[in-house]
Amino acid sequence: MTILKHKLPYLFLIALLITGCKSDTKTTASVDQQKQNILFIAIDDLRPKINSYGETKMITPNIDQLAREGVQFNNAFTNIAVCGASRSSIMTGVRPSQKRFNDFSTRASVDAPTAIPLNQIFKENGYETIGYGKIYHHEDDFSEHWSEVEKGRPHVFQDPKSIEIINNAERGEYGKKTPVLEYPEVDDYAYNDGKITKKAIAKMKSLTEQNKPFFMAVGYVSPHLPFIQPKKYWDMYDHDAIELVDNPYQPKNSPNIAIEAQHNSAELRKNYLGIPAQGQLSDELSRDLIHGYYASVTYMDALVGELIQSLDEMGIRENTTIILWSDHGYFLGEHGFWCKHSTFQEAIKIPFIISSPKFAKNKTTESFTELVDVYPTLCEITGIKAPDYIQGKSLIPVLENPSIMLKDEIYTRYKQGEAVVDQNYSYTEFFEGDKYLGNMLYDLDVDGKQNMDISKESENKMVVEKYSQKLKAMRDMVNENPFD
Repeated sequence: MTILKHKLPYLFLIALLITGCKSDTKTTASVDQQKQNILFIAIDDLRPKINSYGETKMITPNIDQLAREGVQFNNAFTNIAVCGASRSSIMTGVRPSQKRFNDFSTRASVDAPTAIPLNQIFKENGYETIGYGKIYHHEDDFSEHWSEVEKGRPHVFQDPKSIEIINNAERGEYGKKTPVLEYPEVDDYAYNDGKITKKAIAKMKSLTEQNKPFFMAVGYVSPHLPFIQPKKYWDMYDHDAIELVDNPYQPKNSPNIAIEAQHNSAELRKNYLGIPAQGQLSDELSRDLIHGYYASVTYMDALVGELIQSLDEMGIRENTTIILWSDHGYFLGEHGFWCKHSTFQEAIKIPFIISSPKFAKNKTTESFTELVDVYPTLCEITGIKAPDYIQGKSLIPVLENPSIMLKDEIYTRYKQGEAVVDQNYSYTEFFEGDKYLGNMLYDLDVDGKQNMDISKESENKMVVEKYSQKLKAMRDMVNENPFD
């Protein structure tokens, strides 16, 4: 049940979120019909616990509407649950490995200097390539291949009280610690995500008037920490009604390496004020964080709606493919974790939607999908030949027939952990170099929340052996150099 505060006043607001600011005026310029525009919407830290995926705790009318206008992938996964590495992988079409794309500060141009990134291949094929907001982790990563790029200044606080607190704060891991929440009385354009939305709309209009096809990448930082958004989005949720997770504990029988190697919620603990350095968060602090995350998601959703609505107003929706994805999922206290940085489902499962005039609408697919599949898919949609080294699979067969299973398993990794996931099981092994450190096995049919590691149970010996062999084959494959 959606946690709306004072429900009736917000029914009208939700309607506004869906429709945005309508205009009867459409651009009369014709668009080059030989080239399909691409609107590439990247969202930071978004878990797929939204309405179109069967959850009702967050208010996301615009993403839900986009799902109805395209194909929603119900089994979409990141190949690594950390920002920089995941974004480098999707932009190059190359999988993360032990030696490539490993952490948040990854630069694609350093780890894969001979790759042809998406912004390059589209530019070389006659597209205006525009990057606003967070696409790569670093604005200058492969920046020479953008026609225009501007990350802006994310996480700029607006409340004078917040600014005063920051000025007097202790240092964290990457600078002064900041408040973890902010929700002042400001409009949607006070924060960077609002600014890049306006900028992207203006740029798409200008390019349309000039008959120039575009690859428009818009990267929303929300709902990444800190959870900052206009107050109206905070007020859409009833704080006292927000539910806490029911499994804030380490999975039973799981190895300690699952916690030690991957997670202590350091991103949250080391950079934000009022967060304990270790141990469980209090219920009240947990509820504050969940409330902030929900509000930040709804703010981002409103901006996504405005962005998509502009395509209709310009008359180019039928010549534009929209792809919406997140770089990874997010923990909100499950297993005692916050943020991502893991191989558990909350960290690796993502929302992923493709809406294209060429393909099915109002469909979902159970076919397993990885972010590495995005590159060849966009190339095929636009008739561009993908480089030979690309490691993903084009999703065109699924877009044409969402009932097929193009893949039935995926590979993902983070630090010492590597995992294979399919419809039945999630299996992870931990290594320090070549030294084996432990494993985990979860039966997703009966334990979707991964609360019980069954890898040590004798009756599962053959299952462990089977998935260990699968994982070894995948490990060997991803550790090959695709550029050789």
